[in-house]
Amino acid sequence: MKTKLLTRHQNNPKLSILREIKKSQGLSVTELCQRVGLSYMGIKQHCIGLEREGYLDTWRRPKGMGRPEKAYRLTDGAKEFFPSRYPQFSLQILESVKEIYGSLGPEKILHNIYKAETQRYETKLEKLDGESRFRGLAQLREEDGYMAEYSFDNSSRTHRITEFNSAIQDCLDAFPMIRDYERQMFEKILRSKVRRDEERISGLYRCTYSSTL
Repeated sequence: MKTKLLTRHQNNPKLSILREIKKSQGLSVTELCQRVGLSYMGIKQHCIGLEREGYLDTWRRPKGMGRPEKAYRLTDGAKEFFPSRYPQFSLQILESVKEIYGSLGPEKILHNIYKAETQRYETKLEKLDGESRFRGLAQLREEDGYMAEYSFDNSSRTHRITEFNSAIQDCLDAFPMIRDYERQMFEKILRSKVRRDEERISGLYRCTYSSTL
């Protein structure tokens, strides 16, 4: 229910707040004001409501000077706002295949899955090249629920696609080989060597794919 709400009402201020916090290790009301573009009291009331509904909690974040400030972070309950592509069902299938056919069973299935995913992306991006191809892939991953953003570091001439949500996180944790399949998929689609870096801390998930053309 909430996931459908997210896709239909992207400008809903509560959902904007959740998305910005999802991209961080936690944000204060002041920081959210800068990112979401609402008044201090407006943000505060929305955060109080989201905390009451079980989607946010708070902690006192140390500052360099002065008293610690109150910051908001997501609870596990907020996961329902972000697409998952049925990871639990997929995980059960992979675990069953492993039990029946051994450790090579899931690997063969994942190989076929990522081969098909690579082809699906390449078909949609066939007319794009260079930076446009990076931007196009980031948009497709965004549509698939990965909260993906494209950026370019001019000093290092590096293209980056950063994802703040894993739509297959349960499977990723159970079958770490998926990380390498994802990296290889990005390399084939982007036609370039790709580095994959993953970070998880204080509710933040951030996976960055970097490439220097």
